[in-house]
Amino acid sequence: PPHHKYNNDQSKHRCPNNILTRNQPTLSNKRNNTNMIQVNSIILTAALLGHASAQGCYPAYITGASYSAGDIVSATTITETTSETHNYECRSAPNSLFCSQGAFAPNGIYSAEAWIKESAECMGTIEPTMSPSFKPTTDSPTYSPTGDVGGCPDEYAADAGYDVGDQVSVDGLVYECTSGLCSQIGFEPGTSVGIGAQIVEYWRQAWTVVGHCFGTIGPTSAPSFDELDDVGGCPDVWSAQTYDQGDLVSFMNLVFECTEDPLSSHCGQAGYEPNTAPGAWMIAWTVVGHCSGSIGPTGAPSFDPANSVGGCPDEWEMGSSASYEEGDMVSVTISTMPLRQVAYRCNAWPLSGHCGQISPIEDGGDLGWTFAGSCDGSIGPTASPSFDALSVDASGCPEEFSASKTDYEAGDLVSFSVSDSPSRDLVYQCRESPNAQFCNQGATFAPDSESGTLAWTLIGACSGTLAPTYSPSQYDGTCQFMKCVVEETVETNCAPGSDGCSCLTGFPAGADCVKTIETENCTPTDVDPWSSGVDYVEDDVVRLGAKQFKCREWPNFIWCNEEAYVPTMNDDDFWPQAWTAIEDCPP
Repeated sequence: PPHHKYNNDQSKHRCPNNILTRNQPTLSNKRNNTNMIQVNSIILTAALLGHASAQGCYPAYITGASYSAGDIVSATTITETTSETHNYECRSAPNSLFCSQGAFAPNGIYSAEAWIKESAECMGTIEPTMSPSFKPTTDSPTYSPTGDVGGCPDEYAADAGYDVGDQVSVDGLVYECTSGLCSQIGFEPGTSVGIGAQIVEYWRQAWTVVGHCFGTIGPTSAPSFDELDDVGGCPDVWSAQTYDQGDLVSFMNLVFECTEDPLSSHCGQAGYEPNTAPGAWMIAWTVVGHCSGSIGPTGAPSFDPANSVGGCPDEWEMGSSASYEEGDMVSVTISTMPLRQVAYRCNAWPLSGHCGQISPIEDGGDLGWTFAGSCDGSIGPTASPSFDALSVDASGCPEEFSASKTDYEAGDLVSFSVSDSPSRDLVYQCRESPNAQFCNQGATFAPDSESGTLAWTLIGACSGTLAPTYSPSQYDGTCQFMKCVVEETVETNCAPGSDGCSCLTGFPAGADCVKTIETENCTPTDVDPWSSGVDYVEDDVVRLGAKQFKCREWPNFIWCNEEAYVPTMNDDDFWPQAWTAIEDCPP
């Protein structure tokens, strides 16, 4: 028979609690009328009059057992003259955490904090059933079960992305996403975390039970594609590589765009893969549309005759990290019928090291190459790099590189002849430490050698001559900055109630009363050239010649230790993201 419960302080003429709808996952010792609405008028009348037949007793409470919200047990209260047995229901969270603790056992003095006591005594026993039940009971009265929503949507998948309103199925129950937590670990529908008294059902913060189902229905997509732009063919899927701002990848027919600097540095890192839990990917990627099919390698742009560089340079060939230098141009054939070719220009160092290793139209090709335009025909072999890609210093060329010279420093400029007829000279700059040491290693690291890029950076072309100079100028003076370090000391036996003391006013003084004292110590420190052996932090200062650079604040300071961000004389390099140019050292 049905059972009606009342709180101890409620009137008999109030509606019984069990006619209210509850969303409860499958658990043991639960009522079999969860999510059911009583419709029998005779029983409803009996409830309103306060009369309820005695029902069987649920399994007895066991000290030390694990209980959760909705679990029902029985417990006996014995006095000098009476003995009564009642059913008790574990309260909803957060009070349900007490149900497994002995101090809150049913019929104890703290029982009401964890358990709801049935007003009527129970008799005999009742077998535990599963809740919710999707089949109407055969006994009278009848109940209306949780709504039948028809075919089941897709099963919940841990690696899928869900939005508010998306539906999934788990063991015949249909859950609907109600928050942005649905894709995160620990919020899987119908699950719980923790053990013993610490079991918590976090899934309720993300999902709600909307009914039960049978069979299957067509899969639903999240987010709905009619809310996103159709971008056509799908770009390549995400892989662990370097992505730049604006790069596109696809995942399950969604298109994601790499966000702007400096957060774009996360786009290729593990843990930031698009549309994965727990959601860190949203820092690096933005959903920009949906796609279908494939557009092939993202490095191959559409052919546009209007954007032509003229004749085609030599075709790209696989080589080493020194095969191509900044400004070198190559061509790639993207179709043979009709013949269509495009040209690419090698990026600046250090990205130029990829130019000989990855084709411009392969995955990762944009690391080393930048699309320059379409091309037609051939321009024949030319000196490398092409001079129309380099700025020319008409004031003259610095001193020509000498393999016997052993006092080159970071930033020094040299010229190097690549052609006598016509006369063509290039300007190279000695790289920063620790690479600067290679500038003095003779012909092995000459600007045109296979290892030359380890020592020298191509910065332009020149014509004529000028007096030998070095940029930046060699600095022989003394340059210092104040390096400040915060040190912490622990003071014991501080006065209770004093500022920073761990003991409040009124506590007895003693060794347990401590406080931490922070002291900033600043010392004059020489400003040295950048070195890979130093761990740079915010406000540290390095120099290039007499020019000083200060390490930027968080989060940019993390790049101060990266060689790709070492200060140079070129403001268009990467270093401004990590360093700020300040006043020069005193003469």
